Parts: sequence; structure tokens; C-alpha cells
Amino acid sequence: MYLATRSRWAHGPSVPEGSAVAIATPDGGVPSKGKKKRKKRPRASDGTEVPLAPGEEEYEYEETAPVVLTAADKKLETRGDSTELPPQKIDMGGAADARKLDDGEINSVLSSQSGEVRQCVIKAATGVELSATITVTFVVDANGKVIKSKLNAPRYLFEHGLLGCAQKALRGMRFPATGLPTKVDFPVNLN
Repeated sequence: MYLATRSRWAHGPSVPEGSAVAIATPDGGVPSKGKKKRKKRPRASDGTEVPLAPGEEEYEYEETAPVVLTAADKKLETRGDSTELPPQKIDMGGAADARKLDDGEINSVLSSQSGEVRQCVIKAATGVELSATITVTFVVDANGKVIKSKLNAPRYLFEHGLLGCAQKALRGMRFPATGLPTKVDFPVNLN
């Protein structure tokens, strides 16, 4: 499985700065959840069992068949908070320095702090063959904190903990405080 991200702010055919590709092993680094099966222990010529070598396990795991997804499992759904921007107050008195986040600030934070969100996608997709573009939409408040978020992803990923994991990771991200809230769309390509 490959996981790649490309921000919507990037232009041209080159890979934008801050883009990332994560390659997951088929098991995602998680021990197999297959059936435990007792390993046959070798016997010495006199018929006694040979003792285990240091670090050798008594059991081995049988491989389980990959999960076959139905059309319903692959169907895209949107779950999470409403990501509408809060009403804006207009200050005619001089708060002219308040602004939304610019593309450079967004890309900088996403390239350095979005690794946990990617790990949530990898964890939820471990053990399945699935290609999709997951759209992560969130609102950054005037102080640089993520206050609301939603995801558009295949149902199977939601059923395997994607929403809670991703929302927790997003709440941990910190953007520059700019004085105005900003809505951000962050696509994650799962191939």
C-alpha cells in the first residue's frame, strides 16, 4: 500500500515541498491477527524435544486471508463536524493585521505535522487493497488551533477507527495565529 499527499495549493507538475509518500508493509507493522498454531518442536535422535533457542517463540501465526471489500465498504462517506467558518465580526477600528492563513503557512505546517494523520490512514487501511482519495477538511481558529474537522473517506476506514484517530491528530496540530479563522482541505491519496 502506498500513501501520498499533495496539497491543493501546489502548482505545476513537480512534487510540492512538504509532500510525502508513506509506504506501509502489508501488515502495517502490526503483528498478525491470524490463528495461533503450535510449532512442531524438533526432536533429537534419542526422541527428546530440542529446547527453544533464545528469543524463539513457542507459537507461530498462520497468515489470514486479505480482507475483501464490498462496494458498500468502498463507498465514500463524510463524517465529523460541520466545518463552516464562524461568523466574522468586522472591526473598522484598526485590526487590519488580522488575516487568514496563507498557502505557505498551511503547507509548512502540513508538511511538518501531518504525519500522525497519515499514520491513522495507514492503520485503518492495513490488510486491505484499497485506492481512494481521503479529504480531510478542518477549521483553524484565529489562534492557530484546529477546532473542527471532518473526513470524506471509504466507510471501511471509518469502521476501523479513522475518524477518532484523525481528529485527535488534527487537534494536536498548531498553525500560526493570524487573527482570522481559516478552512483547510487536505487530500490524502491512498493507493
